[in-house]
Amino acid sequence: MRNYRSPVCCLVTIVDRGKGTLAAQLCRLHHGNMQLAALGHGTASAEIMDLLGLDEPEKDVLFCLVADNAVPMLMVDLSAALGLGMPGRGIAFTMPLSGISAAAHGLTDGGALRAALNQEKEDPFMAETNRFELIFCVAERGMSEDVMAAARTAGAGGGTVLRGRGLGGEEAQQFLHITIQPEKEVVLILTAAAQKQAIMKAICNEVFTRTGERGIAFSVPVNDVTGLNLSRLMGQTE
Repeated sequence: MRNYRSPVCCLVTIVDRGKGTLAAQLCRLHHGNMQLAALGHGTASAEIMDLLGLDEPEKDVLFCLVADNAVPMLMVDLSAALGLGMPGRGIAFTMPLSGISAAAHGLTDGGALRAALNQEKEDPFMAETNRFELIFCVAERGMSEDVMAAARTAGAGGGTVLRGRGLGGEEAQQFLHITIQPEKEVVLILTAAAQKQAIMKAICNEVFTRTGERGIAFSVPVNDVTGLNLSRLMGQTE
C-alpha cells in the first residue's frame, strides 16, 4: 500500500502575546485562511529565558492550514515581520497532513490551496528525513511543570502549555483507560527527532508512572522550522 501526504500542511506559529494578530494577517496574505488561535504559556527555565533573552512567558499560538508551495515565502515573511531570526522572538514550523476535508475548498481565496488540493502527491507520511518532531502531552491541570521537569532530564529545552477542556462521555472514559474531562493541560515540545523517544519515555516514567496520574503523550513529524536556535537550545550537534 502506498502512503500519501496531503499537499496542505499545518503551520504552527508561537510568538509573544499580542503578536499572533500579525502572524494571522501574514498567513491570510498567503491564502492561509483556516486558522485557530490559542493562548499559551512558555515553560522555559530561567536559565534558558536568560540565554534567549526572553521576558514574556505568555504566548499566542496560531494553527493555520496552508499549501505546501506557499510555505517558503510565508516563512520568509513571518521571520522578517516577527524577527524570528533573533533569539527569543518566537518560532514557526509546519506539520505534514495525511488528509484534509473537502470543506477546505470553500474556505480559501486566490485558488492557491484549492490548486494544491487537486494535486495527488505521493510521499511517505513518516519520512525518515524529518529532523524535528513535536511532542504533545495531555495531562491533568497542574501537571505541566512536572512534565517539563521530566522532559528536561532527557534534553528538552522548553515548551508551550495550552489550557484545554476535555469533551466526551462514557465512551471517552474507556479510551486507554483515561478519563477525558475538563481542565487539561496540553504541553507542546519541539525537539530534534533523535531526542523524541528519550523525552517521551522520561515523561511517561517520571510523571505518569511515578505519580499515578493519567495522561497521554504522542508525537508528529515536523518539516520546516524557523525561529529558535534548536542546536544551541537542546545541545544538539549536526
